[in-house]
Amino acid sequence: MFSILAAWLTAIGIQPGHFVSGLAGGVVRAIVNKHGSFWERVVAGAAGTLCASFLTPFVVLMFGATAAQGAIGFMLGIIGMSLAEAIIGIGKNYAQNPASLREDLREFLLKMLSRKDSE
Repeated sequence: MFSILAAWLTAIGIQPGHFVSGLAGGVVRAIVNKHGSFWERVVAGAAGTLCASFLTPFVVLMFGATAAQGAIGFMLGIIGMSLAEAIIGIGKNYAQNPASLREDLREFLLKMLSRKDSE
């Protein structure tokens, strides 16, 4: 059963290890996060899984951390929903004011790097 899922994930361009580590991070977020309904937490965990599945190779490439791919996928799984919400917010603001993109990205990075997760 797992080999079929792994083959399907590989066929669509997702490394199974990134998916599993992102899923683990998403599950941890869904359990730890006390805000929202059960289904909102499940969706947040799923969003974390998707973010980790697709963004782990990019983050590994950016930081050159080839040995820590599982840990990076796990962390992206935990913060995936927050990351998706922030990127959507930047996109909406950019649509209204294209000149603000640089400032929005700077604020986003500062919030992500200095934020204490209060969720």
